[in-house]
Amino acid sequence: KDEFLILEDDQIWLQGDIIIDGHLTIKDSNLNVNQTLDLTTSEIRINPGGELNLINTTVNTMEYSFGNESNETILSPYTLVSDAGNLSIYNSTIYYGMIWLVGGNSDITGLALDGFSMLNYGIFSEDTNLKLSGVSIRNYTLGMRSIGSNPDMESIFYYNCSTRMTQEWWVTFSALEESTNLPIVGFEVRQWDGERMIGSWNWAKQYEINNSGQIIDHQSRFTFYLNLGFGYVERSWEGYIDNNTAITENFNLNHTNVNFESGTIFVDGTLYVIGEKAPKFSEVNLSVSIVNPTDINFNNLNLDLLINAQSGYTRTSISLPSGDSETFNVTWTASKEGPLSLAVRSVIIDYSDNSTEDYIITLNRFIEVESGDSFTKSEGSWTALLAIFVLMSLCSYIIYTGMEDESEIIDSESSDKDVEGDEDLREIAIPQIDEEKEN
Repeated sequence: KDEFLILEDDQIWLQGDIIIDGHLTIKDSNLNVNQTLDLTTSEIRINPGGELNLINTTVNTMEYSFGNESNETILSPYTLVSDAGNLSIYNSTIYYGMIWLVGGNSDITGLALDGFSMLNYGIFSEDTNLKLSGVSIRNYTLGMRSIGSNPDMESIFYYNCSTRMTQEWWVTFSALEESTNLPIVGFEVRQWDGERMIGSWNWAKQYEINNSGQIIDHQSRFTFYLNLGFGYVERSWEGYIDNNTAITENFNLNHTNVNFESGTIFVDGTLYVIGEKAPKFSEVNLSVSIVNPTDINFNNLNLDLLINAQSGYTRTSISLPSGDSETFNVTWTASKEGPLSLAVRSVIIDYSDNSTEDYIITLNRFIEVESGDSFTKSEGSWTALLAIFVLMSLCSYIIYTGMEDESEIIDSESSDKDVEGDEDLREIAIPQIDEEKEN
């Protein structure tokens, strides 16, 4: 460290790594990098505070044989790494290598960089003060990837790169409870490209330059999800990111804002009017409206019907979405009689089985159900009326039948008298005829 070393007009053969803590200058030379002894990728690494200057120098790799008796050979790619160091490259060539920059400063002018389609990145730059001029990048999957800082570039040429360049920025996320301004922990953050989830959300793409040189702007979309057990919180964020971005979202998690808004009683589908009596065994439906102004989506809330403060009559399970008002129905067959107190109760937050801190909401209504005696008397009255009607109908039938029989007797007697009169007249008429014949 703090040492200065200059290598000039030299042929350098390297098997392993170069670690630079001081100041190293390689000028007018050839540096051949071979695979490390443990068969891992070799590195030329600049540590924090270190410095490397490459001037009119070619960095390459050589074919490497498998064992002493094998004729098989491979090429060993390598990485030039600057970890918060200082890198300067001027009028040089790098074959089969990639440049990985994290922090620090890099000034690259007149560089030919060729990966021979064996590496993903040509230059990877993260939070680096980077200047590029007169640089050609060829035969990489991604020619250049920049994250967290905007490189100063001039005359950059790409050849045979699937994607020429991407510019990305760091993203952070903070969640605050809006009533207390206290942080909320536990959110799962996801980034999406359409319907596909991207592996990391810590950075977002501003744009990319495709292999034909077209600049494609990207719109970022994030989702934030918090599992609460009894419910969940979910929100999304969309927008264009053109710098390092801190996303801060405020959430309403105050469950005490959840309450009943209204309640209406229906009896057999008809609106119940206070003062009337509902028939026994009718269908009583209590329609309740619950308002939830919070950002919590509640799962499986139970609406319990209490009659005269006694539970166990009916239960309805519901899901209550966030930021909304929903109406639900609790139905009961009126099996009890008299004036009744109806209450719908729901435990919004259940801390434990015996906790007195549970948050419970209740809605009270009243109804009167007619008694079984009044129902029987009414039924008896209708039966008596029906019996009287049947009896009157029977009497009418008997009277009507008797009158018909009497009429038939009178008609018969009248007919007999007429016949007798005719016979008398006939007896008188016969002698008269005989006398006329004699004369």
